[in-house]
Amino acid sequence: MIMKKIVMILLLSLTSFLAFPSLDVQAADHQIVYTEADYNRLHAVIQHVDNVLKYGHEYNENTKLLPDAINTLTGGPATWVFPNRAEIPYSNMANQQNFLRTLVGLSVVTGNDKYKNEAMDILSEFMNNYQSNNGLFHWGGHRMINLDTLAVQSTEGANGPHELKNMMPYYELMMEVNEEATLKFMTQLWNAHFYWTTTDMNRHGDYATVYNPNVFVAYDIPDDVIVMDDDGMPIIPADSPGLLPFVNSATDLAYAAFTLAHHTHDPIPSEWAQYLMRQYNLASNPDTGMTVYQFKSTAVTRSPLECADPAYTNSGCGDRVKRQFRDFGSIAREPNVAWKNTQAIYVDNTLMLLEAADKYGVNYFVDWAKQYLEGYLDYAYIRVEGKNMIIPMFIDGTVTYGYVTPEVGYFGPSNMRIDYLELPTTYILPILRTILQIEEDADKEKLWGYFRDIIYTFGMGDLGDLGGAQPKLNLDTFIDDPFALMAMVELYDATKNPQYLEIARTIGNNIVREKFHRGFFVENEILLYSRLDQPETLALLTLDAVIRGIPLTEMPFYLADSGYIHGYLLAEDGVVEDRSYAHRIIYTKTIYDWE
Repeated sequence: MIMKKIVMILLLSLTSFLAFPSLDVQAADHQIVYTEADYNRLHAVIQHVDNVLKYGHEYNENTKLLPDAINTLTGGPATWVFPNRAEIPYSNMANQQNFLRTLVGLSVVTGNDKYKNEAMDILSEFMNNYQSNNGLFHWGGHRMINLDTLAVQSTEGANGPHELKNMMPYYELMMEVNEEATLKFMTQLWNAHFYWTTTDMNRHGDYATVYNPNVFVAYDIPDDVIVMDDDGMPIIPADSPGLLPFVNSATDLAYAAFTLAHHTHDPIPSEWAQYLMRQYNLASNPDTGMTVYQFKSTAVTRSPLECADPAYTNSGCGDRVKRQFRDFGSIAREPNVAWKNTQAIYVDNTLMLLEAADKYGVNYFVDWAKQYLEGYLDYAYIRVEGKNMIIPMFIDGTVTYGYVTPEVGYFGPSNMRIDYLELPTTYILPILRTILQIEEDADKEKLWGYFRDIIYTFGMGDLGDLGGAQPKLNLDTFIDDPFALMAMVELYDATKNPQYLEIARTIGNNIVREKFHRGFFVENEILLYSRLDQPETLALLTLDAVIRGIPLTEMPFYLADSGYIHGYLLAEDGVVEDRSYAHRIIYTKTIYDWE
């Protein structure tokens, strides 16, 4: 023990810039001692951040912009290789929001403003130079900045559209950096993506759409799109001309409107956001409680010749699930699928609903989150061979497990057998946050039971009774997951049971041991690229904050890490053209692929 304290004193003296508070932090009826292992986790985050800044800025010293990912062998930026073999190093600010949050969080826990100042400098350059005249930023799924030329680069043809899906930008920091540009963007996001007279919604926004500062008051909020039939079941309109209201786009629209209303003290944007979210709630199944990915189906707008080909899966030939899963009758509609895009519904959208309830006072969103998660877990959650799994089904509970698709379609090839899917660890966080925001203990019991089962099956032991009583945790767990870490930190913060903090420390240590390699955080040690938007560093900083006694309300809040780039690039064979995502083609490369 004496040697450990001597080592800590030496470490602290060598890193006085960190401005540690007292090592003994009083919390409830126990003391938290800041240990060498705690310091090592923080030091890994600092090394990662310093390396990202060092190598990211070295590539082109004429800009503060950073690449989306860094090659951990060379320090160079990730590149997008177009079909013509042009190799473009890229920066996409929509895909770096967790890194910005990490920079701010690092300043909070160390007391050193240089990291937040760095984040503000990066954002300032981006916002000053890469906002179009109509208010949209040049970022998102189909646009990036070429780090060689600092010009806007499209990955989707000559003029890629604006697209955000579950990216939820760090508006608080953007507001500090450039309030006018941020307010203009949040307004224009709705102007460019939402069709006010028809309530259609397009995930793609046009950079040619004229900016209208009064767009929220230019139209009256219409009647609800969703109405009920005589049996009390929602009627899903099939009249969308290919402009489907995907919930992952609606999540970003709603979050922007809530933030805008809060900042300007104008309730109208919030009312529109609540209207939009209500359509998904109304379209949910009243018997199961499960909700939908979209509240409209597409109308037939293509020719009979195009639609005669089952392999034609673009919107425009009617509901794509109805075509491929016709054996299931009327429930077989795209909105009703409960085995694809569930992350967008039950994780990302739910986290946004809970944030809106907590920060912006839309309290009934907690009831919706509870309804969605309980319904989904009641029907679709199952443990199979010691794993948390999802039973594929439609939202009325009609199971599709074992079904063999008769022909090719939007959901896959012909003769594809529908199987169980693994429940990702990402579900841990929305389940816990919902429990923590429900007021009455009796209303928490069902979700807590599921949460307890899921955590146990992930190998973390028994959480104990609701409220943190008598846990029997596996403090030697091998799990190295950022969502598990954030959940245990937030559970400790709510209950002050030190066992939750100890398992959080174990998970944090596992993350550093398994994912910190070559000076960067990577998903595993053989992956080539370190992606800036990964949530591990932010999760580790939330742990460091609670150990120090820093309120989590002072830390940047995790909401999503769904940033992506989608478009045309050279296929993995190096010969043919492909249309795919960065996370499938680029971020799967290993150190053995590097030449």
